[in-house]
Amino acid sequence: MATADDARQAELVSDSPNHLWSLPASRTLAVVHPDLDEAWALIKGAQFLREHRVAVTAPWYTDVRTGTEGRAVTFWPDPGKPSADTSLSAWVTALTHRIDPASAPWLREHDPFAHLLDGLDDAPLDDAARRFLRERTAQLREEWDYLDWPTPDTVVLGALGMVPVHDDGVHVGLLLRRPLMRGHREWDLVAARWRSELLTGPREDHRTYADTYFSYEREGRIPAHPYIGAWSGYQVVRDVVVLTTVMDTVRRTHLDADTRRKAAHRVACLRGAPSAPWNWGQRMECTWT
Repeated sequence: MATADDARQAELVSDSPNHLWSLPASRTLAVVHPDLDEAWALIKGAQFLREHRVAVTAPWYTDVRTGTEGRAVTFWPDPGKPSADTSLSAWVTALTHRIDPASAPWLREHDPFAHLLDGLDDAPLDDAARRFLRERTAQLREEWDYLDWPTPDTVVLGALGMVPVHDDGVHVGLLLRRPLMRGHREWDLVAARWRSELLTGPREDHRTYADTYFSYEREGRIPAHPYIGAWSGYQVVRDVVVLTTVMDTVRRTHLDADTRRKAAHRVACLRGAPSAPWNWGQRMECTWT
């Protein structure tokens, strides 16, 4: 390890979108990346956001370290607990969306379908479930290609929900968990609404988020549909976000029996099971956890 911590005392905080370990002795987080390119992109992205005055945690080191089994690892100060104030998430997201992507030609294009079905063949699902996921992906890919995006390209966070902003008692800021991308801000806005309003949080949370986000808009850039749910492409993007979330669970089925149960249940809900674990204008009858 590149810190003085005993690696045996490291605690796994999260395994999605990558493995995040806490090293409590030094109040450090270690992010284990799937490849070297992603590790470098995360460091570069955090530095880029700080240059544009976005509140984001800076890495301890400006290079990538090597962990066990030769995996790429980056180290970050522990930013504290995620804040319950959704306006902070909107603030960070809005400032990110104001950045001209031309200032970062190294950004990758946001493609939610890239590697989306990775791990499907190895997951303990039946053939019918695998076939459904492939067909659903192909259908959404076609609908995605015909979307009429109402705003130009910008820098996007590409999260699957409202990005968490942390508070360590002194500073608040984003802990970047995935590389920045060049894409459409509607992805971030749809993901924030789906996770907060339609799945786990009260509607007031998303109203605060939306009000704060649009308060940072420059004159002449207010979209035709400030309420993201009124945008004609909302359902397609929402369905891609949902499918991505389900596939994240499918890829983790090797962990334990509970994760395998969750994956099977979520795929069944996508296929039309009567009790879906989300609330799209209907009574929520089962949980998503």
